[in-house]
Amino acid sequence: MNSTCVTTARLTGPVDAVRTSDGAPFDTDTYSRMKHGDADAIRALGDLLADALIEQCPHLITDDAVPTLPVAYLAVRPSCWFLADAVLDQLNAERAHRGLPAGRIVQVRKDSVTHTDYAASTQAEREAELARIGFVLAEPIDGTNCVVIDDVRVTGLAERTVLTALEAADPKSLVTGYVAICEPELAASPHVESALNHASITSILQMVPAAQAGRFHLTIRFLKRALASPELESFLAQVPAPLVQEMYDGAVATGETFMAGYPDGMATLRAAREREVVHV
Repeated sequence: MNSTCVTTARLTGPVDAVRTSDGAPFDTDTYSRMKHGDADAIRALGDLLADALIEQCPHLITDDAVPTLPVAYLAVRPSCWFLADAVLDQLNAERAHRGLPAGRIVQVRKDSVTHTDYAASTQAEREAELARIGFVLAEPIDGTNCVVIDDVRVTGLAERTVLTALEAADPKSLVTGYVAICEPELAASPHVESALNHASITSILQMVPAAQAGRFHLTIRFLKRALASPELESFLAQVPAPLVQEMYDGAVATGETFMAGYPDGMATLRAAREREVVHV
């Protein structure tokens, strides 16, 4: 099926001074905070993407067929799930005004989560990683208006992987929506995605204020980074107890193989959780 691609920005290089195709600076600070789970940043970028989708694909809010937003994950959600949720809030609000049924997020189940930093990996490493993971659509989306949401398109490999998982489905329409798409010359730069992810958030401790204020969403990227970080103990000591429990539960739900990849981090997380249980 042919798809429509929507984005809020097309990015050009160099990597250390990314700009949009019209020459304006790209807001790498908000993007970096979004990737690390900052709720305000997620909402801001999600609203921008929703506006672009509504403008370019008005059928999403006028058609009787509901929007479905497939997101690939195992247990702990990725940042694009929260982006999709923000987008869906706007789509559903517009549909409600028209008396139309609400759309929904649909899980594309991954059968495992690796320990690698996908954004910092080479093309070959990304292909090998995704080839090791199974992806299965959790529920039918036939007859719906399918919208695949992601934060950035660099090589398009992640998009192709999700679309492959949807091949057996028969949606009424298919749209891909991105906060940003890297133009070919920027996409060819090594580790551009990693540079965007860490443009302003270089330490997990920078997310403590958001967590303390209840403006933080735990993502699988953040969980992996935290479990590998020497700052984990300090982070856990400063954030609310429910987040410590959520991180522990998320790691356990992701599986023994995942936890085995972070022996020191899991020991620190278990100790912090046990301290919280004792205090209760």
